[in-house]
Amino acid sequence: MNGYVVKLRGLGRLRGSIEKNVDGGSYVSFKGVPYARPPVGDLRFSDPLPPLSWTGIREAVNFGNSCGQFDVATRKIIGGDDCLYLNIYAPLPEEGLPRRSDLPVMVWIHGGGFVMGSGDDFLFGPDYLVKKNVIVVSINYRLGVLGFLNLEHKVAPGNQGLKDQIMALRWIREHVQVFGGEKSNVTIFGESAGAASVHYLTLSPLAQGLFHKAIAQSSSGFCPWASKLSNPKRDAMRLLEYLKINSTNEREIVDRLKTVECSKLIEAQTKIQTPQEKISCVWLFGPGNDDAADVPFLPKFSESIKNGVVKVPLILGYNNGEGIIFSKTLNSKSCEAMNEDFEYLVHPKISDDMKRGRGITAADLKLAYFGDGPLHPERSMRNFVNFMSDMQFTNAIYELAKRQVKKGREKTWLYRFSFDKGMSFLKLVLNATHLPGACHADELAYLFYPHGLVDLGFLPPEKGSKERILIERITGMWTDFAKIGNPTPGESEFVKINWEPIKSVDELNCMEIDEELGTSINPDLERLLIWNRLPNKL
Repeated sequence: MNGYVVKLRGLGRLRGSIEKNVDGGSYVSFKGVPYARPPVGDLRFSDPLPPLSWTGIREAVNFGNSCGQFDVATRKIIGGDDCLYLNIYAPLPEEGLPRRSDLPVMVWIHGGGFVMGSGDDFLFGPDYLVKKNVIVVSINYRLGVLGFLNLEHKVAPGNQGLKDQIMALRWIREHVQVFGGEKSNVTIFGESAGAASVHYLTLSPLAQGLFHKAIAQSSSGFCPWASKLSNPKRDAMRLLEYLKINSTNEREIVDRLKTVECSKLIEAQTKIQTPQEKISCVWLFGPGNDDAADVPFLPKFSESIKNGVVKVPLILGYNNGEGIIFSKTLNSKSCEAMNEDFEYLVHPKISDDMKRGRGITAADLKLAYFGDGPLHPERSMRNFVNFMSDMQFTNAIYELAKRQVKKGREKTWLYRFSFDKGMSFLKLVLNATHLPGACHADELAYLFYPHGLVDLGFLPPEKGSKERILIERITGMWTDFAKIGNPTPGESEFVKINWEPIKSVDELNCMEIDEELGTSINPDLERLLIWNRLPNKL
């Protein structure tokens, strides 16, 4: 163990452990490493501060606390304020050789709608990736009200959670060489809210130079649920009403909220979300305009997202059955509401867009996806999945892809993940294994080993199986991209076709990731054409 003590400049010594890789061999692990000062007490809702130093050797063998959140699996509130930790996984150096300091670094940002999730190995074990000779770093960041309280005032301007991510990237730039990583070759990658975070980070002036490539899986900053652009203070006031805090003075509000137990804040955040907000995926606290901050994460947030492009090489893509994640929300009660007024299902941001233009209405959307008959909990399911896929994910991903081609200078690669022959954790949870398509997050099981799902039968696939080949393909393309900025630099044992970057805004060439790899053009364009009638589309 003493051989894996590292010294961090200005902080202290840190001891990691040797972990057995479920895929064979071992790797070095440093868990629960603080990258910022705990945002507790008076620091709640504040921008993150650099971590404090320590004396002696700090043990890095257990994961740090996750951010306070409602755990949908256990139906309990878990985590707390003290959550700003990261985890570092590195290949085990060969015996007798010094640790390298030139390995590519891949920084994972977890999803969860900006209200849930963690960077630990319950879902995100590094086993498959670290074998490809890269450093893997996973991070926690503040979520929900803790990370995104926005009173449109400098005492709580919002985007604290995104600034946490920047603090983590600064820490990585400062210290990653100690673990074997090359600070000038960093790739950020994430899924869902993590992918939206990736998009936002590529645009933030505070993050420039902290990474060099980006991968955004199943989201972009254009997704309607991924930002809170209007009336953030109004929703904060709903929280105050639930907590019986009677004040309109921003400083007094923040002072009062700092005294509320973390679990009570999360309970309030959960309780005030309405059934309609749940079904249309409206989060009350999320990324948005923080111009009131002394140092904004992204000045003029909405305008910057709309007009900005990613200025680093980018992989962007989605799963062909993203909307399966919403399948449980289609029932007799919701169908009755949607048959009475289809706008019940439409995300308010989309509704606002429709009202600003005259090109499309909620009735148009219903007709395009469901025809002129009533919605039914069973007969309408496939169309419902397609509609939710397109509204919440696919349309926004295509929008970013088109902007990259039309306005960007860096190469962008587009993929669609369609493999539906392995185990799907979310389909099991949702009782939706009968629904065709790759559900939201299904691709993650082929990038990461989910240590927390062993009891459910999620074991490393056997050599030669379809799942094993898929793991080798995806981890190979992702790590080749992290290494040299090209996911298919040449023919390999598992990847024998060339994945070309997008060349035309009219013909978005796409890598099809299924049982076999293939290529296609605009695979879901026919369904998405109706969305082009919304205002502000390319």
